Amino acid sequence: MKIKTFIITGANRGLGEAFVDVLMKRKDCFVISISRSITEKQQNYSLENFYFLEADLTDNILDEKLNIIKNIVKGKEVCFINNASIIEPILKIEDISIDALDQIILVNIKSTILITKYVLLHFNNFKLSFVNITSGAANRAISNWSLYCSSKAFIQMFFKVAESEYKQHRFFNIDPGVMDTKMQRSIRESDFPDVLNFQNLKKEEKLKSPKDVALEIINTIR
Repeated sequence: MKIKTFIITGANRGLGEAFVDVLMKRKDCFVISISRSITEKQQNYSLENFYFLEADLTDNILDEKLNIIKNIVKGKEVCFINNASIIEPILKIEDISIDALDQIILVNIKSTILITKYVLLHFNNFKLSFVNITSGAANRAISNWSLYCSSKAFIQMFFKVAESEYKQHRFFNIDPGVMDTKMQRSIRESDFPDVLNFQNLKKEEKLKSPKDVALEIINTIR
């Protein structure tokens, strides 16, 4: 049986947690979660199928922590799912602090580049897939979302360039749509011009289930 290793960021909640739930039902998958914490359910998964790499994506020594991955990958296929991202602060540009700017860059941009580079460097002879969970915000300007929109657009283009450099591997930019997650709740509670549209999505029950989205994406990339 061929084993495929999935490296997932932000796997402790939302869509990331849903990815783990879906993959743990399949016997041919080994999941490496790169997250700050682990859920109670994930604590009970066998080390044969699941490994928790405790890491903060804002940590300047993230590249050092990644070194353990090369010793635990199973099989000859690796898929990196770039799922983790932050949207806060939802503010006008003039109100953005230096700390908030640094955090967005570290989580939404730098960590993605570091992990992508690591996988290419150590597993270039494997069959590799890279999945970027992007957003409609990468292609649409939303007032008070300058950092989120621009960071999503950055990584979307980064993956397109990576695809042009490494044609032997697969690269995906996938927009999952609007899901029922903590991030969406945070958006609905924020103050920005377009907030009513997001509140109406919840009222009208138009938010997608993270588990349904995870299943659809996994079936698309396999």
